[in-house]
Amino acid sequence: MNFVWDKDKISALTETVSTKIGFLHGRISTLAEDEKVGASVEIMTQDIVSSFGIEGIRLNTDDVRSSVVNRLGVTNIQSTGTSSHFMEGVVEMILDATRNCDVPLDRERLFGWHSTLFPKGRSGLYPIMVGSYRRGDVQVISGPMGHETVHYMAPPASDVNDSMEEFLYWFNHVTDISLIVKSAIAHLIFVSIHPFDDGNGRIGRAIADMALAAIGGGKGRFFSMSREIENQKKEYYAILEKTQRFCVDGDITPWLEWYINCLGVAVDNSMETLSGILNKSVFWREFSRECFSDRQKKVLNIFLDGKEAKLTAQNWSRLGSVSLDTAIRDITDLVDKGVLSPYPGKVRKIEYAINFVKTDDFLKHFSDIGIEKGERGYYLSALHDGTKIRERISDLDHERFTSGVLSTNDLIHKYMAYLSAI
Repeated sequence: MNFVWDKDKISALTETVSTKIGFLHGRISTLAEDEKVGASVEIMTQDIVSSFGIEGIRLNTDDVRSSVVNRLGVTNIQSTGTSSHFMEGVVEMILDATRNCDVPLDRERLFGWHSTLFPKGRSGLYPIMVGSYRRGDVQVISGPMGHETVHYMAPPASDVNDSMEEFLYWFNHVTDISLIVKSAIAHLIFVSIHPFDDGNGRIGRAIADMALAAIGGGKGRFFSMSREIENQKKEYYAILEKTQRFCVDGDITPWLEWYINCLGVAVDNSMETLSGILNKSVFWREFSRECFSDRQKKVLNIFLDGKEAKLTAQNWSRLGSVSLDTAIRDITDLVDKGVLSPYPGKVRKIEYAINFVKTDDFLKHFSDIGIEKGERGYYLSALHDGTKIRERISDLDHERFTSGVLSTNDLIHKYMAYLSAI
């Protein structure tokens, strides 16, 4: 593997992201076991949906989550989706890669992963070689028939076995580079060899995640690289093509820069996801003695998961598949229980806030509350008992704050409720 890169530049980037991952692992370690499971379920669900999404395959998030819950044997998380044998197999592949990251990777293991992705031996309408390396030559192309653009020509099929043996030996034995750099290079090599008829991207990302999981000793991976790659899909394909086609001197510094920066954003996003999971956990613990209907639980979870921004009677009616009158009765009951509070200033289409905690006592722990512009949007910042806390808020909530609908106290309730448990 004769690659070179700017050691100083990449080392600095790697150190920054390693620090973020260490902070994330530290935060995970403070969670109760059910909260860890909840975080694992959510991150894995996002990861699978995004990994398929990169390839243009759209999965139902609720169905994926149901399969993750079922495969992990989780009993305290409800899912409205339908689990499938196929998706549980995909979950098993991800678990094998991330929880057995210390087990050497070999071709039989890869063949098993490939068979899991294509249990019927077909990619869409077309039959493919499953559980073995490709036997034909392939090109990565785009564009209409007759006007295709060739982005990359993979090595000939006759070279695949030898190339993969070399790659597997390198992957299992390399020890003189960081696991982050190893992950980036493994991803690049695998998708460049393109050993299978289909599924190379998904398996390549699983291999890259295998290297990253080793950072935490195989105890789980609480960030989704695939989710961020999907968010930057255009840039991902551009840097990948540029590296594959024009890296004649073996210098992969631009690829490593992009990959490591992308990983850093993925870890940041995971921190935000984790905050949401913790806030949700605090909410259900705070109101554990209240009685809720199944419909109230279902619709509240939609808002707690951030899938819907504005809690109004109209939105409740739509999400709960009930009449507006029934939605109003549901909401009125929750207001009486202290679960919801109406935002002031509106008579029609009233918006409601979810009270993650019953009392305002925990606000006494906060000072110097403000909104600041950051690298990825707007952030709520505050001192919590003298410690600086910072959480990214949605663009919509920033607009609602600037228009006077939301106060800083409202935002503290919404984004930092998890601190009430400290």
